[in-house]
Amino acid sequence: MNFVALRHPLLATIALDLASRTAQQPPPYARTADLWHCAHCFVTDDALAFTAGDPARQGDLGILTRHARPLSWLLFALREDSRLTGGPWAEREFFGRLADAANAFLAAHQPEEADWRPLLLAVLREAGEILRERHRPEPRRRARVRSPRFAFAHGLAA
Repeated sequence: MNFVALRHPLLATIALDLASRTAQQPPPYARTADLWHCAHCFVTDDALAFTAGDPARQGDLGILTRHARPLSWLLFALREDSRLTGGPWAEREFFGRLADAANAFLAAHQPEEADWRPLLLAVLREAGEILRERHRPEPRRRARVRSPRFAFAHGLAA
């Protein structure tokens, strides 16, 4: 994993923590973590709740994974820093993109792996990409300079 890409201190800390754990050793509090349901996204490990639960009926974006508790733990950890999420007005977009990244990863890796770390690292990479996009400097407009040959050839020279 390229930790330099995760320039935000919280992202780097979580990525290092995940990389140091084994597949059988979930993050702290992940076993008892509540399932995520916030910012019009929800995480579940129950297929019935995914299709017929209240969040699904409300039109919220769902993530169905056997690693629902570690993923919920990660989303709650990311929510702690409002600089990361962009504040309350941008949480829906931020967590929506993270949910899309999780669903894309899960769709590409079926049947689902027993190891929860690749899923969480894919979500962390997307969070890092969102930050890069948010803080990318605007491109500078280049001044248009005509060469003397161009001006002479088109009758623009004085």
